[in-house]
Amino acid sequence: MNDLSAFIVAGLGEADAFERDLFDPKIRASIRYADQAAWITATAVNRALTAAGDGWSELRHQTGMIVVGDQGPRATMAGMQEEGAKGFSSPLHYAASGPWTLVGVSCIAFGFRGPTLSLTMDPQDGLATALTLCQTWLARKAARLMVVATCRTDASGATLARALLIAPPRVLAAGRPLTAAELDWLTATTPNSGAGA
Repeated sequence: MNDLSAFIVAGLGEADAFERDLFDPKIRASIRYADQAAWITATAVNRALTAAGDGWSELRHQTGMIVVGDQGPRATMAGMQEEGAKGFSSPLHYAASGPWTLVGVSCIAFGFRGPTLSLTMDPQDGLATALTLCQTWLARKAARLMVVATCRTDASGATLARALLIAPPRVLAAGRPLTAAELDWLTATTPNSGAGA
């Protein structure tokens, strides 16, 4: 496992639904075709940023993001498959059908300009890789802050997203050391459990 002392946690958030009121109407209008899973992930990120207070906002352009999700934008991908079977796929919807939209919507909504990545795999399998990349990008100053999010969609279509805003020690005035309990929470499958409760 990664060296947890390399990170402090400034905020964490969880969401199982898209909360439209958390986002500026202009932002929502500019991202018209995004999948619900991408908006749910952005809602979790919004909650993590809110929990962090105002200190992160001046570093928004130096903030990167990694999402580890087992499904990607499942509803939009299914819609694209259905359209393709009929012989036509909308190019407007195609852009929203890739796993990168789980990252892209948050980057647009919050102004993140740091390095980004979407890992399409079970969060249990991908979290160590995500943290290794975060540690590398933060050490090289490719980013000052990183958001690490997970997104799961179960067989019934219910989506659960969780997000942590992390930084190296001393970048933000507020924060606490990252713990194994928070990593367990990030990969857990039940809402409102563990560190995120």
